Amino acid sequence: MTPAAAISMLDRQIRDHGEDVKLRAQDAADDGSQDIARRAFVRDYRPGELSGGIEQGDREVILSPTGLGADPQRLGGLFVGDRYCTIEVANPVRLAGAVVRWNLQVRG
Repeated sequence: MTPAAAISMLDRQIRDHGEDVKLRAQDAADDGSQDIARRAFVRDYRPGELSGGIEQGDREVILSPTGLGADPQRLGGLFVGDRYCTIEVANPVRLAGAVVRWNLQVRG
């Protein structure tokens, strides 16, 4: 599988089964005028996954690199519904050296 094919499959799955989130840069105005609307998979961590800095209430957010342009860790946070979450960890998943998805640990 090529990186482009993997990204295309992820984009399709997120479009069909994901939910809307809004990304916010660390230095953005609080009025939401600079928020970036995206689709993502959002899920709560299971009890067995609560270790290594993952706390109850944290969530995993999966983003596609399509149109992202930067490391999500530099964004600062995102809104899931009306709830603001800070990005604690942003782990890239690579295929043949190219980032094909971002796994975020968010808190809030």
